Amino acid sequence: MTDEHLMRQWTATHDELTGDLDRGLLRLGRFVSNRLHASHANSRAYVPAACRAAPAAEDNPTARAALAGALACLATTVLLVAVALLTTAGTHGGAALALVSPAIVA
Repeated sequence: MTDEHLMRQWTATHDELTGDLDRGLLRLGRFVSNRLHASHANSRAYVPAACRAAPAAEDNPTARAALAGALACLATTVLLVAVALLTTAGTHGGAALALVSPAIVA
């Protein structure tokens, strides 16, 4: 029964965390996109007519998918390293053990 409760709590927390990360990355993407569009609006008067016909990088779905995949890999790597550091905190050398042992005794 305790295992089932922990798994349900883990699933709910994981869903909440991934939702928060997704919303945060979308807000960051919108912010960057708005900043890029704002700089293009000011510089379009100086761009030759031949260059205006070139497709923009943000309109390319392949580029968006590649960027999303790279960000997903980066986020997964950061989370994996954080979890590995937290789970192996007590198994490091004597200096780390000296810092951890007073906390265990208290």
